[in-house]
Amino acid sequence: MVLALALARQFRYIPYGESAPTGVPSLSCDGKVPGTTLDLTHWTNNETPEALYADTSTEIALNLARARLRGEYADLDDALVVNNHFDSDGVLSVFACTHPEEALRHAPLMVAGAEAGDFGEWSSDVGVQLDLALNALCTDDDDEGYSGALDALPGLLEDLGSHADLWRDGWDATVSSYELLASGEAELSRHGRVAVLTQPASRARVDAAALHRGLRERGIDGLARPADACLRVLRAEHDGARWRYEYSKPGHGWVARLKERAEVPAADGAAIAAGLNERLGAGWEAAGGLIPICRTRWVDAPPDAVVAALAEVDAAAS
Repeated sequence: MVLALALARQFRYIPYGESAPTGVPSLSCDGKVPGTTLDLTHWTNNETPEALYADTSTEIALNLARARLRGEYADLDDALVVNNHFDSDGVLSVFACTHPEEALRHAPLMVAGAEAGDFGEWSSDVGVQLDLALNALCTDDDDEGYSGALDALPGLLEDLGSHADLWRDGWDATVSSYELLASGEAELSRHGRVAVLTQPASRARVDAAALHRGLRERGIDGLARPADACLRVLRAEHDGARWRYEYSKPGHGWVARLKERAEVPAADGAAIAAGLNERLGAGWEAAGGLIPICRTRWVDAPPDAVVAALAEVDAAAS
């Protein structure tokens, strides 16, 4: 079967909160757009079929392409492809629906780019570079951003190296960030299910991709054996006398429905912060967002005391 001859799918950006057009079949890529015929998303409350499901929306869309090669989902060959935000996983999953054969040829690179974008993972060097390149194409107007990114994507997939102007600066910063871990200037250790990253506050924050690579090299990232995967991350910055903390889920922890990675328990940031303040003194506050749980400004408690308190507080509050 030649998919390119059978498909007539177009993409339309739908502003967040709006529904898909009625009267036509539609595919919700990455962002969950109400009213679509088929979910291809890992967002919370998704209804993506289990046979297609994967941890990133890009891999879900690639699974649809594979299913179509088996003769499935032919009724969606002319479906409208929609998304409601711009990011790497969104762009890549849209491309997998509108150009499935081309996408399948580059499936490992596309999945690695989505993992870098949505989870901050360093699955491969080129995956991180692809995510950086797509972010460089982002604009203030998501609709215009999609147009530019989808036009550029075939060239990026075929020869990412020739587009180094889009990713070189970000890549150099990521490599420098990892070198803090490799040199021992920043340290990564495991305490139960918590990964503790300590670093001098005088150095740039170890970025998400560098942290993930450190976790992966130690066999404690989300794809480790279920008993080994760390379910929380404690960042501890020091100035030689005091400490500043951020307690969070790992990068994939915002996804409620996971297939390959370790499921991450929910966390009540306000309750955890209150429990830490009770045990360690004031300074902790809840952090908004899908990944951060709670944080401090400068406090006196050293990491071992914080880890010990978290062992009690997180279990009770989550």
